Amino acid sequence: MAITYAELLERQEENRAAFGRMLLNWRRTNGWTQYTACSWAEEAGFDAISYGNLSVIEQGKAGELRQKAFWQLGELNRRIAEKDWGPVKTQAIKEKLENAIPLGDDECPAWTPLELWACYCGLREVPEAFRTTPAPTVGQRKATELSSKWRNQMRRVVDECGLEPSDALNSLAVEASEEHRKRFFAVLTGFGDYKPEELAPLWIEGDQYLPKRWLDQWEAANRKGTKPSGRKGKKPVTA
Repeated sequence: MAITYAELLERQEENRAAFGRMLLNWRRTNGWTQYTACSWAEEAGFDAISYGNLSVIEQGKAGELRQKAFWQLGELNRRIAEKDWGPVKTQAIKEKLENAIPLGDDECPAWTPLELWACYCGLREVPEAFRTTPAPTVGQRKATELSSKWRNQMRRVVDECGLEPSDALNSLAVEASEEHRKRFFAVLTGFGDYKPEELAPLWIEGDQYLPKRWLDQWEAANRKGTKPSGRKGKKPVTA
């Protein structure tokens, strides 16, 4: 279907945002952080897009991209497709590269700077494989940190609202959906922290996770002096 230049300009921000989300989805699909490409390039001796530039592109806030950005992304993609790792010594980087997949579609499995530019402009669709955002990759340290923050939020609300701890725990735990309720209760009571793989299905968007949403809903209800509305069919959680 033909498109005019005026229509392209009208959709410019939308197209750039879609391009950024695609890069984010691609990076997360490969299990990379924003620093992975730079670290790899530094060891292998090639020019890669900076993590700062990549971040603003992913957020759709980069404005007009220069030609160099497409060449850098294209070179990154070529090396992934051809498994041209270069002289990489760091084991962690090697592991990230081994299972990495290139950005592309059925017509062109490994996009070059041309396809990347066309997608950025809205002249080529985002590949279906990269239209959905995977959960961010987190390590155990981050998972432990989040678990601790959520426990501290619960304790703070209990103290500030003068709640009875056991009643508060039960009313909070049942805010969670049934399949996640027992584990949520265990984390709240200090019987271990969430593991990275457990957080993936709890991710919502950005840095938001379901346990934080459940806590916020429960806290808001208690601040208003009302009981959490809860879900139908909920049962108290027992230790």
